[in-house]
Amino acid sequence: MNIESTKMVLRGYHWPQSVLDATPPNGVFYLALNMTSACNYRCPYCFVGLANLKLSPDELSFNEKVRLIRQASDCEAKVLVMPGRGEPLGDSDFWKILEEANHLGLWVVVYTNGYFLNREKILRLKQADVSVYLKIDSFDRKVYEKMVGKKGVFARLRSNLDLLVEHFHKPIIENGRIISRLGINSVVSVQSAPSIPEIDAWCAERQIFYTCRSPVKVGEAELTWEYLVDNRVENLRDIGRKYAERNFTSATELGQCGIYRFGITVENNGEVYVCPDAREGFQRIGNIREYSLQNLIRRKKERYPLNSSSGYCFVKSHKNLEEGEVGGK
Repeated sequence: MNIESTKMVLRGYHWPQSVLDATPPNGVFYLALNMTSACNYRCPYCFVGLANLKLSPDELSFNEKVRLIRQASDCEAKVLVMPGRGEPLGDSDFWKILEEANHLGLWVVVYTNGYFLNREKILRLKQADVSVYLKIDSFDRKVYEKMVGKKGVFARLRSNLDLLVEHFHKPIIENGRIISRLGINSVVSVQSAPSIPEIDAWCAERQIFYTCRSPVKVGEAELTWEYLVDNRVENLRDIGRKYAERNFTSATELGQCGIYRFGITVENNGEVYVCPDAREGFQRIGNIREYSLQNLIRRKKERYPLNSSSGYCFVKSHKNLEEGEVGGK
């Protein structure tokens, strides 16, 4: 088999289209659950907004999270995605939620900046049904630390990345696809754009799933937009399309957003939206404390029918109008 021509996917996140299309009309395939609002980084494109990166008194309790995951399992969910309103691994409930989700048969995909990892935790992750999506915008120390708003963290990132590759990352080839449990995601800004080819080549050499895309104009990016894109929106978009395995992290084989089309997003205060990026400026569907998940799924599908987004990214099609046509590659 020609490895170079083999498609690469992130285990648990990317499924054959036929499997996704079999999701019951009243069910979901993906539950995206944002964990803690606290984060140790200060990225200028944070989709939450830096002012919101703090613990909130109305966050879901552990028991509420467990009840939600059990409802999702009853609604045929197969994957729990932790996109991270803050840093998921900084949530005190993370390991217990991971265990509960695995116990129910759900694969977990966790987004992380990697700061809180160490050898012991990586070995623990290796034994679980989980894939790790690590955010890295550059292998240049100065650029990386500038983009995360924190000095002195790059060496720790590289050390944890090496540990992940050594102890966690074991790609397999199955049905013509390279299936990886480790993914890297980059935001393509004017600051990080020169680094993207290097990250892409590094990932390809190690069979690590890679995605990158230009910033989404939500949260902090609405305030820092010119700094991030500097009138190069289309150029940054094209860089993302050139180097990404898929146009964005949750893309299906058809280029659709898997969470938008086959999932539902629950914020850490119980608020429900159509996807993790769709908060400010987008209508809430309800709250898990007020309605059952099944009721909220029905409300979501009534409000956002399958043909309600012509672009590959629902939020970008509304927020990033400068990009023009936003279909697939």
